[in-house]
Amino acid sequence: MAPAYLLVGEEVLLREEFLSQLLRALLPSGMEPLNLDVLVGTEATGEDLITRCRTVPAFSPRRVVVLKEADRLRPEAWESLLTYLENPVSTTCLICIAEKLDSADRRLQRIEQVGKLLRFALPRTEEERERRTQRWITERARQQGKSLTPEAQMLLLTLQGPELLPLAHEVDKLCLFVGERPQIDLEAVEALVGHGRVQGIFALTRAVGHRDLEGALSCLRDLLVRGEEPLRILGMLARQVRLLLRAKELLAESRAPGEMSRLLGIPRMFLSEILEGAKIASVAGLERGLVRLLDLDRALKSSGKGQSLYLELAVIDLCSSEQN
Repeated sequence: MAPAYLLVGEEVLLREEFLSQLLRALLPSGMEPLNLDVLVGTEATGEDLITRCRTVPAFSPRRVVVLKEADRLRPEAWESLLTYLENPVSTTCLICIAEKLDSADRRLQRIEQVGKLLRFALPRTEEERERRTQRWITERARQQGKSLTPEAQMLLLTLQGPELLPLAHEVDKLCLFVGERPQIDLEAVEALVGHGRVQGIFALTRAVGHRDLEGALSCLRDLLVRGEEPLRILGMLARQVRLLLRAKELLAESRAPGEMSRLLGIPRMFLSEILEGAKIASVAGLERGLVRLLDLDRALKSSGKGQSLYLELAVIDLCSSEQN
């Protein structure tokens, strides 16, 4: 056992799964109520944090203190924590969790010196993230004795985006939904999430790909009425634009259809639609579209109001004739 661990990174699901495994390894079953304290950085004080770290374990060889949102801990509390780490208690394990800490941050460096640093970072590019997510979906289903058809995997990824936490819930539900059947197919995904929702999502991305403004706005409004989350819609649009950009590159290289399907990570049945949209749009217009969607991502995450309007304006930009 290290006296301190720092789990840092924005990949929430993998970080939380590792935390659960670590807690099971550190604490005997049933000892959590007596020997586990969970604090939040925005509320914790240095005095309270150090007091809990110095408390003697009860009926257990060790106790564990978990500090969530450690990157939001007040400076004076961090000073107390760094002082504690100069002489940590041997029977206490401190686990700090943070989304973002710069590699040069002395807090990160100090914990790494006395304990263990584990990074749960997102892949550097969206393409890498999507490929990693596809592998992760396959493995998650395999662990439960199931497999997904390529069409089912693509639909699931399109519906949920590359974030692992919502995908984990959906894969687990699908594994239960198919019962004794070993394979999860397209029909199973449609049945679980709703055929109408599936059609609406594909209709939106198809309309944007063909720069059909009236159709795209109609599909967008229908999805919002159905309760679709704006950030999820944004993820679908961004994925569509990236596919169109990559498809234009492959068309310019005169790649064979089978190879394009493999490189794009989509089944052959969806390839013609992507290629048609790629032929219509320009590279400059698609690149501007990605920048626009990045700005929209910031706007949606920083504002709780006007999200529908932001989305409509982005769709108008994506379908604008200025893309040519």
